[in-house]
Amino acid sequence: MLESTWKAQSQIKKFMRNEIWSMISFMGAPSWFITFSPADNRHPIHLYFADTKERFSPTIHSLDECYQLIANNPVAGAQFFHFMVETFIEHVLGVGKHHRGVYGNTSAYYGTVEQQGRLTLHLHLLLWIKGALTPQEIRDQIMDPNSEFQQKMVEYLESVHQGEFLMGSIEEIRHNVDAAEQNKNYQPPTHTLPDPPPPSCKVKACTGCFLCWSLGIWWHKFKYTVDDLLWRSNIHECGKRCFADGYDSCKSRFPRELFETTTVDQETGALKMKKGEAHMNTITPILTYLLHCNTDVTSLLSGTAVKAVVAYVMEYVTKPGLKTYSIFDTIQSVFDRNSELIGGDQKRCEKARSLLTKVVNALTAKIEIGGPMASLYLLKHSDHYTSHKFKKFYWRSYVQVVRSVWATEDDDIDKDTDKVVIGKKDDEYVAISAVDDYIYRPEECESMSLYNWIRLATKHKLRKKKASQLMMKILMLRLMKRMKLNTSSKKRSLTIPINVNLNTQKK
Repeated sequence: MLESTWKAQSQIKKFMRNEIWSMISFMGAPSWFITFSPADNRHPIHLYFADTKERFSPTIHSLDECYQLIANNPVAGAQFFHFMVETFIEHVLGVGKHHRGVYGNTSAYYGTVEQQGRLTLHLHLLLWIKGALTPQEIRDQIMDPNSEFQQKMVEYLESVHQGEFLMGSIEEIRHNVDAAEQNKNYQPPTHTLPDPPPPSCKVKACTGCFLCWSLGIWWHKFKYTVDDLLWRSNIHECGKRCFADGYDSCKSRFPRELFETTTVDQETGALKMKKGEAHMNTITPILTYLLHCNTDVTSLLSGTAVKAVVAYVMEYVTKPGLKTYSIFDTIQSVFDRNSELIGGDQKRCEKARSLLTKVVNALTAKIEIGGPMASLYLLKHSDHYTSHKFKKFYWRSYVQVVRSVWATEDDDIDKDTDKVVIGKKDDEYVAISAVDDYIYRPEECESMSLYNWIRLATKHKLRKKKASQLMMKILMLRLMKRMKLNTSSKKRSLTIPINVNLNTQKK
């Protein structure tokens, strides 16, 4: 069971990776890469889920009380994380709403859930924007320094993400936070909810009414709160983990290169965004304010190495829970601890069985699922969030069938093209062939490409009368195929796909 759980997790990651590549093939290169980690040990909503009180009250608990509430209720952590992700997709990305998202009109997204070192959850998300140009098109138009496109592009990117504080340098922000903490009424923003903005003034030529004044006060508080949040959750401080595993420098690549203004690399056409803080990633201020947690926003719109960046992002998003060197180190430690067993008097098969059991148990202990992640599955929440649905395509089997038509005796091709999967239906065993679903299509769909056929076709059950007629046609077709007769005319006469599991497909 433990070994099957490990394999299942690896298989899930493999499926996610295939789905991301399929999304990129269908939608093109993504525009943004967004990461956020909801502050589960501080956020009032999570503490509300974890507490037994029915009435919501944003009470500031002590740190010990926060950790005790959260550790005793991992279901609350899963429910809080799912709530935050759904809120982000709906309101920040504008999915299913009549307003635009923060980054533009969203055309697609794919986000995966990952456990952190302390087993809490965070999200990595790839975002596609409607009407976005390809990286090559952006590069071709951005090389002209006097072009209007370059100016508009820089304005757009600087308006939605930045790599510095809003109200000064890091020393000034540190001084402001230290001064604020001296106030008895001060509450850290990581323990509170964001304040909504006041209603805006509708008068175009307003000279300064109460509404305008209130909105100005709110924006000032907004900038101060964002800087406080960035100081508490986004500043990287190198520790032991940064130089673990033989790293000579910070493995998170801090400090970062600084730029006083946004410039264009004339050799590569890549945009180098304005950045004033070397130990902070680029962020979106509105996203930081709304989520009140650590966030990381990276633009993928410019640059010549977008393919490499996307590959890195995909590998990072779907990375397995246990690294290869950790696996080998664990196996070696098991052998070192059981040297007496290896040289003992037991039979070889018993030794091998005992060692394999110990290795599997040791590996499983290192990749165990934490309480919040397990609760996420028990609540039937997904471990990934996406705007699209995916269909499996058995490409290898289909290619094998196609190649067998032209295969000779010398070709190393499996000519047994009638391989099927045995399934059970109504206490009877039936043969199911996915390849037949690709080959035999209705007459009106013959001109449709295989890609569109797989993407648009769906299966429906047949009634018993039609199913029996279909079974007779299937048996005749297979009999004629075995006799090597020309069945092309027969195939064209069928208006439903040939499938032995008595299912049909429809556009």
